[in-house]
Amino acid sequence: MTEFIKTFFTKGVTVFTDLGVSEWLAWTYLVISILVIIMAVVALVMWIFVAIRYYGSNRKTLKSGQNSFQIGRQMLDKAGLYDVQIKKAGFLRAWVYGNYYDMKKKTVFIRKRIADKNSITSVGLVLQKVGVAKLCESGDTKSVVRYKMKKLGIFGPLLFIPFILIGAILDIIVFQKTGAFSTVSLVISLVLLAAGFIETMLNIPVEKKANKMALEMIDETGVMTEDERKQIKKVFDTYIVAYVCDFIVTVLRIIQLILEIAMNSQISSNK
Repeated sequence: MTEFIKTFFTKGVTVFTDLGVSEWLAWTYLVISILVIIMAVVALVMWIFVAIRYYGSNRKTLKSGQNSFQIGRQMLDKAGLYDVQIKKAGFLRAWVYGNYYDMKKKTVFIRKRIADKNSITSVGLVLQKVGVAKLCESGDTKSVVRYKMKKLGIFGPLLFIPFILIGAILDIIVFQKTGAFSTVSLVISLVLLAAGFIETMLNIPVEKKANKMALEMIDETGVMTEDERKQIKKVFDTYIVAYVCDFIVTVLRIIQLILEIAMNSQISSNK
């Protein structure tokens, strides 16, 4: 295995240096690329854990028998947020955004599978999003900025590959080699990824604060037993770990793109 890794890096560095990239830059790029793959796999595993705990807790009904939308409504009214609604999210909205609070529509949207139920997941997630609504409506800076960056955070990272391809195609058509269009497309991709980085970075403190508020509301209302509270806390904690993994992947991808810009510049200069 060690010999395979050594051969892989040696051949990879040779390929890049033959194109005009410096040896240290080639090594750095390959190491970061491997770390991106490793952390992407770790992040995927953590999101699988989130799904397992999320759906597992959704099968368990609360002993109190209280409904998530009813208890959520009570907490919103108590906070004076009478104009904030709680609704079941449509398919497309749920697929893109999941469970979330929409500041523009002043609505907490909940996925169909857990909406308006008396399961541990349903009550816990509704109260967590009520916590997010409270933060946003109170003017919490991180929560508001995260909301405004949400679309870029979701779609920005998905657009960097199309931009890179467009730049490469334009270079081939215009210059018959890697050139200005590739560099510009890489910079635009970096900006989009940076927007996703900001949104991902803000996810962690905002979600942690909302988790804490949800647990406080659970304690305040007595809607869950101690065991049920422990189960929803595990769901919250797994979400945070998954967000941390996403953050690390985004940081590594930004570093990778910066290295690609530097490599592209060296290749263009040598040509």
